[in-house]
Amino acid sequence: MARINLLDWRGELRQERNKEFWITFGLMLVLAALIFVLVHFVMQSRIDNQDQRINKLNTEIGILKQQTKEIEKLKKEKEELIKRMNLITDLQRSRPEVVRMFDELTRVTPEGINLTTWQRVETSVGNKNERILQHKLVFTGQGETNPRISEFMRKMDSSERLQTSSLKDVNKQTKGLPAQNFTLEAKQVVPGKETVEEGK
Repeated sequence: MARINLLDWRGELRQERNKEFWITFGLMLVLAALIFVLVHFVMQSRIDNQDQRINKLNTEIGILKQQTKEIEKLKKEKEELIKRMNLITDLQRSRPEVVRMFDELTRVTPEGINLTTWQRVETSVGNKNERILQHKLVFTGQGETNPRISEFMRKMDSSERLQTSSLKDVNKQTKGLPAQNFTLEAKQVVPGKETVEEGK
């Protein structure tokens, strides 16, 4: 009976299968690497696009912030201009009031009262269509007696231009003289129309 040696055939088949396995394994590794590289490229591309969008948005936000600052600056400049125009208007309106104020002081100041200084502080209240200019007047002077000072305050309160007088300080003059130093406040109210309105 003839004998057939199958060892070489089986060994070659095993080697062929091992070779196919390693080739397949290598191809799978290459394919996995390609898929990984492709996924990485796609993700990196998306990240880059997102970064570009973020950078663009940040640039636009920076531009908007700069424009907002410029708008705020223009608003402040506008407010300053309106204040200056209002101040000029008020000064023009109040020029004759100064003369009237001196006349009124001459009328309400009784004998025995000597005014040394007076100061006016201006404020305004009201809306943009109708403003009331309020002037707080601070007087310092000397009075012969307390009744003279009281008479001065009563005349102020009955005046059309001076209102709400209040005595802030009174003390006897030094050097033995009978006159007393005093400080008092009063309000002068002048109605007036607003000539420069906000928003125009």
